[in-house]
Amino acid sequence: MSSNTLLHSCFLLFCLLSAPSCVSMLSGIETGDLEKRDDLFPQILRDEAVARLYQLGKVSDAGGYLERTFLSPASMRAINVIRKWMEDAGLRTWVDQMGNVHGRVDGANANAEALLIGSHMDTVVDAGMFDGSLGIVSAIAALKALHVNGKLQKLRRPVEVIAFSDEEGVRFQTTFLGSGAVAGILPATTLEIS
Repeated sequence: MSSNTLLHSCFLLFCLLSAPSCVSMLSGIETGDLEKRDDLFPQILRDEAVARLYQLGKVSDAGGYLERTFLSPASMRAINVIRKWMEDAGLRTWVDQMGNVHGRVDGANANAEALLIGSHMDTVVDAGMFDGSLGIVSAIAALKALHVNGKLQKLRRPVEVIAFSDEEGVRFQTTFLGSGAVAGILPATTLEIS
């Protein structure tokens, strides 16, 4: 795990552990409004999120260890699971041509620049359960908490969760296919078959 991945994971765990103040900081919603429904935070941000990490950790092409490579049968199953979770959080969903799963809420100003959050859903062979999945599951959980509290549509800008189809590069020995496509920096030559 790279130092950036570790840093992002630590920040997400901090957000999960201090949910009311962190959601307030990121969304501009008053913390007092969220504390009225504080009982939902442990249920959504801890219990459900952990259960979803374990559920996604079982979506594998291999028996006995986690392996979910780009465009594999397990990745197709993961797309369906993640998309259902996004819809449960009140997000409009779609899968782009590279297989990235998007879940979006427009908030109060649909024309503002969107905040993009998430991570990758592919894995290396014999992967750790949290790599990639933690960024997807925690982002969905945070938005679900806002949805249940009636605050999702009041966000100041659009928020889009993206479960990127490929970061690891295991299947085709080319990394960042999913995020490269979203960012518009994926060279067309990468997609050529030799």
